[in-house]
Amino acid sequence: MRTKNRRHPSRVAAVAAAAAAALVLPVAPAVAAGTGDILPGAKSSLELTLSADRNNPAVSVTLECEPAGGTHPTPQSACDKLAAADGDPRFLQPLPVLCSAVHDPVTATATGHWHGRQVNYRATFTNRCEAAVGTDLLFRF
Repeated sequence: MRTKNRRHPSRVAAVAAAAAAALVLPVAPAVAAGTGDILPGAKSSLELTLSADRNNPAVSVTLECEPAGGTHPTPQSACDKLAAADGDPRFLQPLPVLCSAVHDPVTATATGHWHGRQVNYRATFTNRCEAAVGTDLLFRF
C-alpha cells in the first residue's frame, strides 16, 4: 500500500493562482475598504488631484454628489459615472480615445468619502489626456 502524499493538479493550480494574485494585488490602485457598507443619506465628497512633478503645481478640484456640486467642471456627469462604478475610480470605463504619445506623467488621486466609505485612489498615467480618458473623464480638469 502506498502512503505517499499525491499532489492534485487542481490544488497546485489553485495555490499558484492565489500566490500570483497576492503578488499583483498590492500594486494596483485601491479604494480603502472600511466596512464596505453604503450608508443611506451619507454624503459623497471627494478631492480629485492631478500632480505632475516638482516644477508643475498640482491641480485639485472638489466633487460633491447628491446633490452634485463642487469645483469639478462637470459635477453631475462625474457623480453619475462614479455612481455606476460604486464610487470606485478603478471601475470607471476607459474611453476609446487615442491620446498623444507625449510622455508627461501625472498622478491622479481621489480622496474622501463615497456614501460613508473612505475612498483612497491613486494611479499614474502617461499624460493628462490618458488620465482623463482612462477614468471616463473624471480627471478632466
